[in-house]
Amino acid sequence: MRGRIVLVCILAVCSAVKVTGQVGANCFLQDYEPRNATLPPFKLADKTTAEPVVRAEILAAEPLGTISPYLFGLATAVWIGEDQNNPVLVGHLRKLAPSLIRFPGGSWSDIYFWNGTPEDLPGTIPDGGNSGRPISLNPQSGLYYKLTFDRYLDMRDQIGSQGLITVNYGYARYGTSEKPVEQAAHLAADWVRQDGGMTRFWEIGNENGGPWEAGWQIDTTVNRDGQPEIISGELYGRHFRIFADSMRAAAAELGETIYIGGQILHYDGSSSWNTADRSWNAGFFRAAGDAADFYVIHNYFGNSSATLKEQVSIARSEIVENISFIKQDILANGAPDRPIALTEWNLKWASAADDQKRSSIANGMQAVVLLSEMIKHNVGMSSRWLIANWESDGIFYNGASSAIPMWNPRPDYFYLYYLRHFTGDHSVETTITLGADRDVLVYATRFASGEVGAVVVNMASYARVVELVPKGVGVGDRFYYYSLKGSDGKQWPQGVVVNDEKPVAPAWGPHQGLEAIPAYASPVGESIRFDSPGRSVQYILIEAGEKWLQVEEKKPVRADHFELLANYPNPFNPETTISFTLQRRSEIKLTVCDLAGRKIATLADGMHEAGAHRVQFRAVDSAGMSLPSGLYFYRLEAAGLLSVKKMVLTR
Repeated sequence: MRGRIVLVCILAVCSAVKVTGQVGANCFLQDYEPRNATLPPFKLADKTTAEPVVRAEILAAEPLGTISPYLFGLATAVWIGEDQNNPVLVGHLRKLAPSLIRFPGGSWSDIYFWNGTPEDLPGTIPDGGNSGRPISLNPQSGLYYKLTFDRYLDMRDQIGSQGLITVNYGYARYGTSEKPVEQAAHLAADWVRQDGGMTRFWEIGNENGGPWEAGWQIDTTVNRDGQPEIISGELYGRHFRIFADSMRAAAAELGETIYIGGQILHYDGSSSWNTADRSWNAGFFRAAGDAADFYVIHNYFGNSSATLKEQVSIARSEIVENISFIKQDILANGAPDRPIALTEWNLKWASAADDQKRSSIANGMQAVVLLSEMIKHNVGMSSRWLIANWESDGIFYNGASSAIPMWNPRPDYFYLYYLRHFTGDHSVETTITLGADRDVLVYATRFASGEVGAVVVNMASYARVVELVPKGVGVGDRFYYYSLKGSDGKQWPQGVVVNDEKPVAPAWGPHQGLEAIPAYASPVGESIRFDSPGRSVQYILIEAGEKWLQVEEKKPVRADHFELLANYPNPFNPETTISFTLQRRSEIKLTVCDLAGRKIATLADGMHEAGAHRVQFRAVDSAGMSLPSGLYFYRLEAAGLLSVKKMVLTR
């Protein structure tokens, strides 16, 4: 184990380090390194000769952004009970290669004391979710649990992962000393000293704007520094600066740099039932100023009553909406531009009735889509909840059944494993040019070594033939792919099949010898084409080379053939012209959508004559309401063909 420095707590605010984030820098890209692809073991497979139902162009020469190395994070929790730093679990995690591990675990972070329970604690605190009725604080000592802080660091060291530590902010609210904020901030600073520079990323508190969190509401009769009963974003922002100041000073004593995140909302809370939500972001941005290195959000995605297809599709819309809202809210509040970190996220559930969903392939498919959207929209960090927990929660089994091996990987493990290994270092745009439905999603990235990685998600219950057409880059002689699908036809399959490898009970997937499972390898020839079974995911690696693929146009030309042209002007305010041409008289639909894929307006719908057409778009929705600044898409559809282009509204 690496040595660490232990220093005593000093109860004075240290001002040696200015409380300022890394201005103009993305802290998650500070140690970015180009990523080279590794060809997997493979076996030759015949390429399908069927015509594609879905065709996607991969615009490999148009990078959307650099991919943060900290997107593939996980979270652990000290209260699991079992010692997670064990050879079986660590062996699985080494294969998965999480880029970081969050500690010590969710809401417990706000009652967790890493070095033992202090004396200045109340016996009870108000229960914000139950009209403020007193409940036991129940503080947790980090010295009591099997996964101590030292064991956590050792576990990370074996896996090769960075860390994210959530410090106890609740203590700053419910502590009974004369200066509870300073006391809590210096407890956090001493944690930085104890860490000794091993952990780069820290966040102040967990979901502190929620009534379920210790410190959301306090007993003002025992508080000694005049804090309000209910928290606000502005109060949290002021306290954030004190924490960040103390923690950065502690890191500077060690000659280290740490990066600190602050909590914001990913939705408009102005009309929320929760009073803290209503001005949380504006208050935090105003009070914290430039102190945060990144902005923290949490969310659980999907609908508890949804089908597998809906669960994945809804989650995709939600993550795009979240990111779009945050970026617009940062601009609206004049806040510093900082990267976004989803430090807790997973599939949404409401009750035990959702347990089958959580432990099924739906969770894996949803995780692939959510991470792919994070990559596409340049999110800086994510830590997925949770490594292990009880019977139906967590990537690894930690339940009571003697028939199931402890730490048995669930289906989402396999979906995350292949995504991790088939993701490059830059995201690139994809456009579906054949197949107008939304049942198939295509994402792509590029490796520094020239290969293209692609992910295809088929949410429908039936198979498709998919063709990928890389643009702006040459390809080699072969493409390699893995196909993951459910082990049965049930609504929530509990097992996953990887290519031809089926799970053998009690395993939920072929984790024994996972690294040796061969990919299918097919010749590129004139096209990259493969079968996508219903409710499945394909991970494709396309060799780099000098061959340029073209889509062969079939003759005669279809009557609905068209060309969608770039709008002008672009960017625009408030009006732009959209032009398109039709080779034959055709029935078409021209619509405008926002970043989340929601239809904003229909500009043309019905039969149109052959020739050139021009449509004016004024930046209003179908109800005549003005649209905010941002990125929008206009889509031209005709009898199964689809063309999509981007436009930017600047107010």
